[in-house]
Amino acid sequence: MNILDDQFLLFKIDEENEDFIEIKVEDVPIHKLLHKFFIFIIVDPKEKSVWIWQGEKASIRKKFIATQRAPEIRDKYGVDFKISTIVEGSEPPEFKNLIGL
Repeated sequence: MNILDDQFLLFKIDEENEDFIEIKVEDVPIHKLLHKFFIFIIVDPKEKSVWIWQGEKASIRKKFIATQRAPEIRDKYGVDFKISTIVEGSEPPEFKNLIGL
């Protein structure tokens, strides 16, 4: 694994290519980047977690792509990372803390 212990990674679904693209996060809380029509994957190496955040208006196709691709992203950073799927509006407290809410 070649990332800093305290740094997280953010990926956004690219429906056209059926994959995720990495988004650089610079001095902006993650929650300001999330959008109800998209799905994001957030890799938290400190907690060994991979979060699939589904916007409330994300399409079924995007959800399918996310489910298929998330393990590939996880395996790049830590095969022992836990993958959790959450829906906008039902975020657990630890996720809200991560994204700056």
